[in-house]
Amino acid sequence: MTPRAYQGSVEVFMNQFRRGVPNAKVFTEGFARKYRLTDCDIRIEAFDATGPRDATAYRDACLAALDRDEKPHLAIVITSEAQQDLQGDDSPYLVAKSTLMGQGVPVQEIQYETIGRGDIAYPLDSISLQCYAKLGGIPFVIAAPGTIMHELVIGIGSAHIKPSRFSAPERVVGITTVFSADGNYLLSNMSREADYDRYPEELLRALRVCIDEVKTRNAWRPDDAIRLIFHVFKPLKDTEADAVKNLVSGLLAEFRAVQFAFVHVSEDHDWYLFDTASQGIGNTAMPSGRRQPKGRYVPQRGHAVTISSCEVLLTVAGPYDIKRPTHGLPRPLLLKLHRASTFTDIEYLAGQAFRFTALSWRRFYPSRSPVTIMYSDLIASLLGQLRHVRNWNADILRTSFRTSRWFL
Repeated sequence: MTPRAYQGSVEVFMNQFRRGVPNAKVFTEGFARKYRLTDCDIRIEAFDATGPRDATAYRDACLAALDRDEKPHLAIVITSEAQQDLQGDDSPYLVAKSTLMGQGVPVQEIQYETIGRGDIAYPLDSISLQCYAKLGGIPFVIAAPGTIMHELVIGIGSAHIKPSRFSAPERVVGITTVFSADGNYLLSNMSREADYDRYPEELLRALRVCIDEVKTRNAWRPDDAIRLIFHVFKPLKDTEADAVKNLVSGLLAEFRAVQFAFVHVSEDHDWYLFDTASQGIGNTAMPSGRRQPKGRYVPQRGHAVTISSCEVLLTVAGPYDIKRPTHGLPRPLLLKLHRASTFTDIEYLAGQAFRFTALSWRRFYPSRSPVTIMYSDLIASLLGQLRHVRNWNADILRTSFRTSRWFL
């Protein structure tokens, strides 16, 4: 779906999406061949738009596309950089996403400025990954050491939303669930958003639903043991921990043993890590004319230092993740275990959090936070913005989008 002024460039771009980019380093096969699909049919819906704030034209174009005999499996909506800061009913992207998702169609946004890039193969590689995940596919998982207990890993993130320039920001909390099965970490789409004051209630609801679903799917038995691990964006209050403990006490009647751990994942702290044996990589020219390697004294990704029995520093960005020598030292993640936790192996929890940084389906390279937190932040941000679009109904996420990563 594109404004008519962009139609020619969009057609070239979508042909590259389907066929691939010859002689490029990545994405030479195209979408269908890369993900082993039979083929994909692409239909261009061009419409007249009068300016950056013409969200009505986007809505009308979406409704016209939905009115056709065959509903699309995925909609790719072309916007521009001038529209990215618009909110609510003024945002073409949010209006299109609300209209299409309301009819069960996932949406991928692409800005027109991205289409004109010279190295288009790299954006196409990431865009195709997101599209495949939104269609319900599983692009990849990561191997993880198996344990005797069944594990559920729950991520809780947040976002600050401003409906307009002059309104006070709203704090919205997102919840996503990642569970372990057969040694692979997969994602269960129990995605919801809640106001900051109501999120413990929503967390308990999501937990009950998720546990019931996974229990049925994996045929858990009464003599099994389960472990609940929470990755949270803030230090957990005792009242919030007590609410989860009450849920656990109810589960003890169903299972042999139940453990839980609350892990605060923080980037806001005063710690840095240095590795004096790290000489960096490359030899990049500086503005002064001198040449200097990138990432000197930066620890390798995955380096961890235990501070105490309940705190550990974890490096998630190594020398190869630094773009220029002038970029500052990457800050590690601080993982802090809540005192109410009954599972206290901080080394195991740090390794698990690190593996989750390589599970993002937004790009093919690792992220700087576990997907439990990153996905929850994305859920909170998008749903917090969509709630200000008229006619948006969040209940659609419980039906058509249970297996779609619509928020990527």
